[in-house]
Amino acid sequence: MQDERLLEVAPEVLIRAILHRRERLAEMIPKQLNARKDEKETAEALARDAKQRRDLQKSELEAFSNKLKSFDEGTSEHQELLVQREQFMENAEKSEHEYLENELFRRRSDSRTKRLTMALNDCQRSIEYWELVLEQGFDHLLSDARRVKEGGKSSYALARQRKTNGGSQHES
Repeated sequence: MQDERLLEVAPEVLIRAILHRRERLAEMIPKQLNARKDEKETAEALARDAKQRRDLQKSELEAFSNKLKSFDEGTSEHQELLVQREQFMENAEKSEHEYLENELFRRRSDSRTKRLTMALNDCQRSIEYWELVLEQGFDHLLSDARRVKEGGKSSYALARQRKTNGGSQHES
């Protein structure tokens, strides 16, 4: 909607439109939030399992490396263990990679869940606010516009003045 046309809309109609939009969002978000919570639980389980496998691979590699130290370098047993150690290292690297992928998935899932939770809370607070505005009237929303229209300072200018003066002066 163009700015000029928006100014032609009655405040009550605009408030009801805002309220309606927030109510629709508040209806949609819980479904998405439940899906994200399920995704987050799955991601946490995958990350936990991958971490356990990674840690197991690391400890096995460490134990194998210690075993390797007990053999003299250059012996056939030592050479065979070096080849096996390469396989341990590949497995450990693969486990680390899987863990990092799963941990990234877990973090993203957690972030999505938190964003949806915050969005739902924001919608609920907004709905409460706009319902209160409808109940108690919305004249206070227009007070800044009236003040500027009558030659007074904008709310931005007043806030800047309060900040500059340490909050000791303000204009009505």
